[in-house]
Amino acid sequence: MLMDAGMDTGAMLLKYETPVSLWDNADGLGAKLAIEGANLLVETIYTFDRIIPTPQEHAAATAAPPIQKSEYTIDWTRSHLEIHNRVRGFYPNCVATFREQPLKILATVPLAIDFQTDLPPEIQKLLPEIETLDLRNSLPGTVIKIVKGLGPIVQTGSGCLLLQEVQPAGKRPQSGTDLVNGTRLAMGEILG
Repeated sequence: MLMDAGMDTGAMLLKYETPVSLWDNADGLGAKLAIEGANLLVETIYTFDRIIPTPQEHAAATAAPPIQKSEYTIDWTRSHLEIHNRVRGFYPNCVATFREQPLKILATVPLAIDFQTDLPPEIQKLLPEIETLDLRNSLPGTVIKIVKGLGPIVQTGSGCLLLQEVQPAGKRPQSGTDLVNGTRLAMGEILG
């Protein structure tokens, strides 16, 4: 963009758009955009004299306040999609507590019919079973099911999440299945 008196308010020279999938996280998307940004910069330099600057739509602008460390703490009362998006957006910093120790949550899968076509086949098969679970007596953060080969399913304020990848304190990242096997995680345990 061109520079002007405001912050990030100058006219755009070129722009690039990319879809963001349900599985993209900040790390992967940042790497992808770095490559595309470099390509766009080269194109801008080579075609600068032919580019017609496009004014930005200032009414559509949104402020992005600095992220506070407290936002990394998982609030299980939020919906499964909100938590999933926070895990992706704050990757690799989201943390819960498990047996009074920090547990980084690195990758989740929101379990809902809404995302069925985006889910791997082995997880799609779980959806009818998840839909029939009685979640009225489960507190948010409760492990409501353990799926062999996939990991624990946790109740949220609205819906359920499969913990796909986690990192216990002082250990390397591991699958949800490895967490279950290594800690003998049981149904009914509550993550803080």
